[in-house]
Amino acid sequence: MEKLTEKSMRDLTLRKNSTADNSEAPASKYSLPERTALITERLHLRRAQRGDAKTLFSNYTSDVDCSHFLQRKPHSTVSQTDSMLQKFCDEAWNVSGTPFSWVIAKRETDEPIGLFLAFPDGHKTDFHYGIGKRFWGQGLASEAGKATLEALWKSPNTQRIWTFCDPENIGSKRVLEKLGLTHEGILRKWAVLPAFGPEARDCHVFGATRVKE
Repeated sequence: MEKLTEKSMRDLTLRKNSTADNSEAPASKYSLPERTALITERLHLRRAQRGDAKTLFSNYTSDVDCSHFLQRKPHSTVSQTDSMLQKFCDEAWNVSGTPFSWVIAKRETDEPIGLFLAFPDGHKTDFHYGIGKRFWGQGLASEAGKATLEALWKSPNTQRIWTFCDPENIGSKRVLEKLGLTHEGILRKWAVLPAFGPEARDCHVFGATRVKE
């Protein structure tokens, strides 16, 4: 479900795969409430670190199966992953309102296994995620999603958080339901997925809105 295109990697301002406990996470030196490291029972969601690209390339970004429902092709070089991490998982953490990403890492080893991306657009934020195939079926995507959505709601401007997924992506549909998002309908001819060819595909849309107190 992670959404990245070559164009969006070149331009961060362009829009168009457990409860967080921050007590053990290093504090961000930037006053951006949602852009901070998060700790869950099994995961460390954080900013990119030196050496992440090679491991993430092996675990996730180069994998054909992991890219099946993405709007990008599998990475063919580590440098592609490194460029993506620099832009979305490092530089973007300093600039409010720009698309950014957490690196999803195992808490015990700090091994990077995936990404969770957020695309702020005024009062709403679109998110996408993905983890390596070796880590599927363990509830890690749901665990990462719960922590990151809680962090995204900390932005005072956010009134809506949403995403979409391909109808054939049953795993992601289940994750979104576990996160408590509402299935809002079908977006017709919404996304072009390289694995399926050039024709745009219908997508399920899921969302949640802030309850006015």
